[in-house]
Amino acid sequence: MLQTLDVALGLSFIFFLFSVLVSTTSEMILSWSNARGKTLWKALAHLLPQSGHGKDAEPLKDFVQHPLMTGMHRHTSANASVAKHFPSYLSSGQFGQVLMDLLESKGTEAQAETRWEQVQKGISQLPADSRGALQALSRDAERNLLPGQEPMSVFQFLAGQWFDSMMDRTTGWYKRLTQVWNFGLGLALAIACNLNVVAMTRALSTNDDLRAAFVQRAEASVKAQSDLIVKMGVEESAGARAEFDKAVTELSDAGFPVGWNKTTALAWATHPLSTFFESLLGWLMAGAAAALGAQFWFDLMKKIINLRGAGAKPDATATVPTGEAGMTGPIPPAGLIIDSTESRQG
Repeated sequence: MLQTLDVALGLSFIFFLFSVLVSTTSEMILSWSNARGKTLWKALAHLLPQSGHGKDAEPLKDFVQHPLMTGMHRHTSANASVAKHFPSYLSSGQFGQVLMDLLESKGTEAQAETRWEQVQKGISQLPADSRGALQALSRDAERNLLPGQEPMSVFQFLAGQWFDSMMDRTTGWYKRLTQVWNFGLGLALAIACNLNVVAMTRALSTNDDLRAAFVQRAEASVKAQSDLIVKMGVEESAGARAEFDKAVTELSDAGFPVGWNKTTALAWATHPLSTFFESLLGWLMAGAAAALGAQFWFDLMKKIINLRGAGAKPDATATVPTGEAGMTGPIPPAGLIIDSTESRQG
């Protein structure tokens, strides 16, 4: 049982380091391509479409061209080029501010009297694809009015909830996109490094010294509460790369076909078909491990260490709080009776 946990801990440590490289590279690519901004653009196209629905839909032009929005993306037209430079974040407060100003402006042009009438008139002048949802929210605001409330405030609150629910879905879209990128990059890096999970599992299962070394390094990483993965910075990535290279070198030096070297060349030359299928399976497993993310493997390492009984030990200097006897100090052993009178006299 302990050997199985040690193997799992060693693999988790390798996946932990490997996921740092993959996640950092993936985030750099997604940031360069403004994937977050494009995802927000897609979300707004679902909330307030100019026309139509689906992947070709564009957000409401009047919303994108609003001065409070153009200040964030520096474009004055709503087209595909705007999505490349669209802001990566928009709060529900900003969304409600832009929406309410847009509707009131349109209502003023229609010569509505009260602010609520301006909002309703403004909604009626929007394109049909955007008008339906906002009309439903306005009716809901009137139905849910409480004494002393104004429909304007209730409508803005409901619009914020509507936006937040869409942002929850948007977060799911971006998470799935990140997982796809992590899997693809993980698979590519696994092939480039010949990171064969099957060979690594065999190595850790059969080599006691190698397994003990990886267990020790994993415990040290968890004990230090490694910020290597959490921060995902450039320096942390470089450190993870050095640790990962060292781990692959240790596996290769132990005689197992990991990395591209004479050992792997001999294995491919001797048994090409079986080596190919085993390597392919190992590479796919490495890509799947990268898709789960570094935080997943770091948390798993902590759980495995706790199962092994190597978790954090209680503090030997723990003291009991001051009671009526006025005593502090180490917690007494169970069954020890202390005479409070003698304690005071002493």
